[in-house]
Amino acid sequence: MIVEFSIKNFKSIRSEQRISFEASSDNYLSEESTVEVKKGIRLLKLGIIYGANASGKSNILHALDYFRMLVCFQPTDRNEPLGIVPFLLDDKSADQHSEMSMCFYLDGEKYVLSIEFDNDRIYNEVLVVYLSARPTELYNRKYNKDNDSSEITFSSKLGLLKKSQRLIEGNTINNRTVLAAFSISNVESSRLNKVYDFFNKTLEPIIEPNLILSPFIHRTLEGDKDGRVKDFILRFLKASDFNISGIEWNRGLPVRFLHKTNDGIHTLSEDMESTGTLRFMGMSIVLQHLLEQNKFVIMDEVESSIHYELLSYFLKVFLVNGENQSQLLVTTHDINLLNEDFIRRDQIWFTDKNEDGETELKRLTDLGLSKRLSPYNAYRQGKLVDLPFVGSAYLNLNDVE
Repeated sequence: MIVEFSIKNFKSIRSEQRISFEASSDNYLSEESTVEVKKGIRLLKLGIIYGANASGKSNILHALDYFRMLVCFQPTDRNEPLGIVPFLLDDKSADQHSEMSMCFYLDGEKYVLSIEFDNDRIYNEVLVVYLSARPTELYNRKYNKDNDSSEITFSSKLGLLKKSQRLIEGNTINNRTVLAAFSISNVESSRLNKVYDFFNKTLEPIIEPNLILSPFIHRTLEGDKDGRVKDFILRFLKASDFNISGIEWNRGLPVRFLHKTNDGIHTLSEDMESTGTLRFMGMSIVLQHLLEQNKFVIMDEVESSIHYELLSYFLKVFLVNGENQSQLLVTTHDINLLNEDFIRRDQIWFTDKNEDGETELKRLTDLGLSKRLSPYNAYRQGKLVDLPFVGSAYLNLNDVE
């Protein structure tokens, strides 16, 4: 599970911004909303980011998605660019390095992976583990400008043979992480296996608001050999008050939905269904993965194409039934969640832009809002972040400046 993620010099983010899943001391809904990854350490299962348009909330998710990609990236050659977009609203940041760092727990052990890079190469990469109160460095990779290569120091705690270390170092070209180099090296098992698997299998690609989920639905149903996913989808759609009584699917063909009406059972192909129905069907598969596997899922504008009650139901089901170590981070414009009693205050974040055009990330619990005041009302009144000022609704179309 992720404890914290920090970003510096990425898109609208200039100075370091951090998002944390570490729960506050508040015990409200602790059993439903948190997971104890180690004795005394509880992490949040859900994070919600609010912000005005162009405030940078999506860039927080894009940074997480980029970091996942960067760790696993397999370039075709050492000159392939890393595709980083730095902060561009000043005269310095474009020439400076970007930095990202993630703190996470695996099997009760805390890890921190930190990477410094630009579009051409990785300059520093460090992985540490906390086997005690003090960190143990598992490897440290530095860029040697003189010979244009990476030098790596491996810890004996990894248990890698010297020949394995040399093999990984040889595969660590300038634009490939040590973990990605490890994944293509034929070496013995170590802690690197579970760290790489965390980024490659646990962290999921971002789900964008305009993403067409039909291919995802088809791929999932194709692998659903025992029908568990299909049963879950149907049960979830029924519970969400859709009048769908069944689903039929054959490989290579559209999904067919059985609708029960007073006139009997009628069949509609998926291209006849609403965007909201297909979106919610895809979300039901995401939910099934969250509940039955250890996944970290990020969704931008999670409310896209679905009614608020369905969004609320989706989040409630995840929080109440999730007994593993899955986490969900979403952005949304729907401020109704600020009024819900199943949402903890430490789960809520806001993005805002300062006068230099850079994104600042703020946690609701750090904004000094009294527990007696409603976050919903405080947000509406502009007490938490600056709301967009849209001016008068009356326009003089003949007034041109």
